[in-house]
Order: sequence, then structure tokens, then C-alpha cells
Amino acid sequence: MKVLLTNDDGIESRGLLALKQALDPIGETTVVAPDTNQSAVGHTKTLMRPLRVRERTLGDGSVGYSVDGSPTDAVSLAFLGYFGHGFDLVASGINYGANLGDDITYSGTVSAAMEAVINGCPAFAMSQEYYEHPDFTLAAKAAVTVARNILEHGLSPGELINVNVPALQPDEHAEFEVTRLGKRVYQDQLIQRVDPRGIPYFWIGGPPPSGLSVPGTDFHAVVNRRIAVTPIHLDLTGRRLLRRLKTWSWTLDPSAAPKTKAAKPPGKDKPLEAAREKKLAEEPKRERR
Repeated sequence: MKVLLTNDDGIESRGLLALKQALDPIGETTVVAPDTNQSAVGHTKTLMRPLRVRERTLGDGSVGYSVDGSPTDAVSLAFLGYFGHGFDLVASGINYGANLGDDITYSGTVSAAMEAVINGCPAFAMSQEYYEHPDFTLAAKAAVTVARNILEHGLSPGELINVNVPALQPDEHAEFEVTRLGKRVYQDQLIQRVDPRGIPYFWIGGPPPSGLSVPGTDFHAVVNRRIAVTPIHLDLTGRRLLRRLKTWSWTLDPSAAPKTKAAKPPGKDKPLEAAREKKLAEEPKRERR
């Protein structure tokens, strides 16, 4: 059994080492990760410059490999033949900070797992809710359970698993909960400053995001101190919108006047969506903790 390990926090991350040591008993592990922190780079793939790989000594004395690119680049190198063999499983993490709901569209951790799935290999992403001086004992144990389940039951093409662990002490216990993606509430701020040469620059900052604590979602599970296990599928097709689009008029004839309908009150034909949007609007923008 060959297991590839990567992350987006960089080759020197304690979370990556904890993940490797947890999965060592499962099979032959190989670590390849960015040489610097690549958080929130999404599914970036380097095509316009060369990539350089270095052999590194990890914290436990074992050998790993760093790449001066993104998490996606690290996984791509592995599947394009850098190691001369394929892999049976890819594990990405353990990330400093949760990747819940909308976060997966930004996350380098989740994107690394997506790249593995694109290459036909089952994968999962592990993230832990951020707190000062985090301990990865619980997340490492959870990773073993997730890995064994994937290897035993398998995943279908296009599928991966996103796992989020609450910030608990090593002696605390948490149950698993299978969830759907929740809704994040971002509080980003655009900060403008001036460098020593008098040239303005911008920094995207602000407090940490909160979210909608709706039962059944990953955000709700983590807030209530449970380990959220969320299935992700790479097919992003909007099925409901697909059906609607097929009822629209599609023509290149400029003389064909579009058919118009009287506007319906918001939510009249979509009560669930309307209720959700209302709750989102009323949700106070505050930190979870």
C-alpha cells in the first residue's frame, strides 16, 4: 500500500508530520509538500515557470520532498512520474485551521486532494480548527479511521472526503458526524497602507469567518465539538439550474424577442432557499469563539 502525503502549510508543518506518523503503519508513506506556506492558494497549478524539488529531512528523521510550488503541483509531480510509481491513497493535511463550507473553494489542502481524485486516486483532506499551540493527536487518530474506511469501502470516481476536527485537548473525546457543506460568513476587510517609498499597497485582512450553525452541516458539527466528515464531488453541475436552463429560449437570432415573465416575490417558488438567505442576512457577523 502506497500512501502520498501533502499539505498547504509547508513541508515543515507539525500537522503534516503528525499525519505521516499516524499513517505509517498503514503502508509505505511518501511526503511531498510545498516548501513554504501555501494556504488559500486554491487549485493553483504552476505552468509558466519550472518547478524545483528538494530532498528534505523531516522531524522524525525520515525523508520527504519539497517543491517550490502549490499543493496541486506537489500532487501533480507525484502522479506524473517523479517517484516512478503510483499511489493507492492521498492524504492532505493536517491543516492549521478548519476548512468548512465555502472554505473548500480557497483551500490548498482540499485542492491537493482534488488533484489526486483528478488523477484517479482516492483522497481525503484533514483540517483542524485553529487554536494556539494545537495538538494533533485527535486529528491523527481521526485520519487513521478515515484512511482505513476509504481503503476498505472505496470511493467512486470524482469523490473525496473532507474532514474537520474541533479544537480539543488530547485527552478529550469526539464523535464522528457525516455532514454536508455548511455556509461560511466572511468578514474580510481591505486594508490600505503605504510602503517606505510612498507607494500604496493593499492587504486583505479582517477577523476569522463565522458561519451558519445549521444542523447537519460541517460547521454545526465542529462548533458542537464533533468531527465533521463531508463527502465532496468534483462534478459541480447545478442540477436544479440545469433543468431551468433547458426551459429557456436559446437562439442566436437577434430579432427573436425574449419571453418575459412577471417577477415573482423572492422565495415564492424556492421556500428553502429564501429561508436560508434570510437566516444568512440575520446572522450576526461575529467570531465563533
